[in-house]
Amino acid sequence: MDILREEYIGLGPGKGMKIQLWPNRLVMQRMEKKEGKWEKTQDIVLNIRVLEFIAARMPAWISMMDEKKDKE
Repeated sequence: MDILREEYIGLGPGKGMKIQLWPNRLVMQRMEKKEGKWEKTQDIVLNIRVLEFIAARMPAWISMMDEKKDKE
């Protein structure tokens, strides 16, 4: 199987997350730069059922987070 899409999100100096979309799953890999080389420190794999669950709830979750942030 081939990767459908691959992206990278920087999370600060020497830290980031690589996201890979496969036909049957989404893979997120935490990456850290150690001694000049990027190392994978964590894998999170989400299948289609989990992605559908998260996608259906994401707008409400974001609203809840925004409301909490506004109150603080």
